[in-house]
Amino acid sequence: YICVHTGYDLQAIGQNSFADLMTIKNVVKNAKTAIAGGIKLDTLPKVVKLKPDLIIVGGGIANQDDKAAAAAKMKQMIQQS
Repeated sequence: YICVHTGYDLQAIGQNSFADLMTIKNVVKNAKTAIAGGIKLDTLPKVVKLKPDLIIVGGGIANQDDKAAAAAKMKQMIQQS
């Protein structure tokens, strides 16, 4: 896997991994792609459209009051794509 990741410090100034993932998807032909950092319920649709092989979610679940519901909703959104 080649993973693009945007840490909290970069997210705080408005950066995300979506453009980087798009670049990687366009040039990488013999490896799977992954994305991490900034994946939340409201950003997940944009991520899903880019079709990474692996989506890594941390704070998008851990920072929710109902973690199980957030994870279930994300799983449903991914499966429906």
